[in-house]
Amino acid sequence: MASSSAWGIEIGSHAFKAVRLERSGDDVTLADFAFIPHKKVLSTPDVDSDEMIRLAIGQFMSQQPDMRQGPILISVPGNGAFARFAKLPPVEPKKVPDIVKFEAVQQIPFPIEEVEWDYETFTSEETPEVEVGIFAITKGAVQARLNLYGELGLAPDGLTISPVAVFNALQYDLDLGPSSPGTIILDIGTTSTDLIIAEGGRTWIRTFPIGGHNFTEALISSFKLTYSKAEKLKSEAQTSKYRRQILSAMRPVFADLAQDVQRSIGYYQSLHREANLTRLIGVGSTFRLPGLRKFLSQQVQMDISRLDEFKRLRTGDNPQFAEHILNMATAYGLALQGLGMAAIDVNLIPVSVVRDRLWGQKIKWFGAAAAMVVFGSMIAFAQPMLDGKYTRQPTEYRDQIEPIIREATNLKTDFDKITQETDITAKPLNIRGMIAGRDVWPNVLADVAAMLAEAKPQPELLSGDPEKINSIPPAQRQLLELKSLEYTYIPPRGDEAMPRLRLRMRVETSNRDSVALVNRSVIQWLEKNAERPGLPYRIVSKDEPGARPETLRRDSFRTPPAVDTPGGAGRPGARPGGGERDFEHGGLGKGGMETPMGEGFAPMGEGFQSPGMRSFGGGLNLDSLAPLPQPAATLPPDTEYYQVEVAWTIQLVDLSKAATDSSAGSNEEGN
Repeated sequence: MASSSAWGIEIGSHAFKAVRLERSGDDVTLADFAFIPHKKVLSTPDVDSDEMIRLAIGQFMSQQPDMRQGPILISVPGNGAFARFAKLPPVEPKKVPDIVKFEAVQQIPFPIEEVEWDYETFTSEETPEVEVGIFAITKGAVQARLNLYGELGLAPDGLTISPVAVFNALQYDLDLGPSSPGTIILDIGTTSTDLIIAEGGRTWIRTFPIGGHNFTEALISSFKLTYSKAEKLKSEAQTSKYRRQILSAMRPVFADLAQDVQRSIGYYQSLHREANLTRLIGVGSTFRLPGLRKFLSQQVQMDISRLDEFKRLRTGDNPQFAEHILNMATAYGLALQGLGMAAIDVNLIPVSVVRDRLWGQKIKWFGAAAAMVVFGSMIAFAQPMLDGKYTRQPTEYRDQIEPIIREATNLKTDFDKITQETDITAKPLNIRGMIAGRDVWPNVLADVAAMLAEAKPQPELLSGDPEKINSIPPAQRQLLELKSLEYTYIPPRGDEAMPRLRLRMRVETSNRDSVALVNRSVIQWLEKNAERPGLPYRIVSKDEPGARPETLRRDSFRTPPAVDTPGGAGRPGARPGGGERDFEHGGLGKGGMETPMGEGFAPMGEGFQSPGMRSFGGGLNLDSLAPLPQPAATLPPDTEYYQVEVAWTIQLVDLSKAATDSSAGSNEEGN
């Protein structure tokens, strides 16, 4: 998609924003821009957001009648898409796409055929590990956005999610590389906030549902205003004589925002313990609120700056553009991607749309290609006569004919390539391959629930009655709590047709004989249930055939004094609703990866609900499929805990092949 000129367009809840950049070598120049505020913020109740967007696009098109200066890239907000990050095992580069496809099928909480998805890999010279970012959006959401643009004559060439575009903008503008200081980019939008971490040559994204809209709602609640008046009061907070009262009304939202920022940073650092995050950059007009930067700085213990200028973009001292820089990062990053200068080149435009446009661009050459082929045939037919001519005037004719033959050959090659790309059998085969193995993970969860239940916790611990619970000494409680579940993908080797998964589970218990409890419950369950018909995998050894699953480690630690936390009933550090499982941060992935999902995809735990994860795979309810024992409601403050790790390997099985083999065996017996 690289070009010498490109448009980046973002439609936010507050305004329509567009930037056109021109490239000269590694430098970019602002060629044009547009900032068109909506008459009403799109989050205003009863506002027809689609109609507001049409009006903004129409106004923009009236100012820019010729949009053929290069590719056009658009964005969707982070809370309308899905992003997931994972570590891949060290493998040959050619095997990475297969592993990523497996990860995508397992982790995207929709049937894979219902989404458009793409990925980007991140590597570092300091480690052989490869990290991958998987980005997806439902096909319905993509088509709705394309239709809205198409109604007014705009045909985008690329689509990505806003936090990716913001990362691309600041990665280029601040020259963020593997040796750059760890940087947090906080883009506070109207309805959600994107937290983007750029560190060690990689990126990580989380979107949570707190934005400028929440500050407006706080003012509505405190001062009994209409939405429009509350928006106006918020925008004038810096100079208002009621500044103190306004900030007091918004303080609870400040606290909620800071808590989500701290939680996200802490989770990232738990996955990347070597990470050194040193600065935070604020993006979005919400950062104009007085006191916000100071408050966040105190909470996260980090210097916070605001994006008030682009360092590498040549703007020609345009004061109008400078006024809107705080809101232009997404459009800037989109245009950079159109110029081929983006660190993450993710495009979620449907393949069918790209193919149709490719056909449109190539069709005008098909007639010329056919004419050239015919002309080449005529030349071959007349070769004997031309050979005679060559003896008399070799240079005059040969210099004219040979370039024509080469051009005809090149056009025929392009035609053959397009024919292959439009093979109607390719997409069904790809989809069939991507949905393979989708039933693996729900069955693994069911297995884990069965293993933990095998510990046979005393009924008193699950009664909810403090007296009954306290009647069982903590050191004798037969309760295992799942803390984390990780896996590593192992590609097929030798004669194997299917891959393996190396699973590693950490459980916690107050039982003094923790290892013995794990051995007689989890380990014995694994040994007894290695082979089960109808499952998409079988349990195999840790390393060699016949070896028993291993208990890896036993850690002991004491808890701090008990504190009262909502939903934790005195459990130190307990999360609301009980349970501290890593996968409550967005799913069971490599290292319990967090899902940086937005509205409709909020991470589980901490009071959030995630319909995407709870109905994994489109209809599988994990709570009913794999209920996990919960920790006892009360525990003495001096309780000693033990953590035990268990690892085992599963070999995936092709159920369709197994069914065919079984049917063939039955037929042979019948004969």
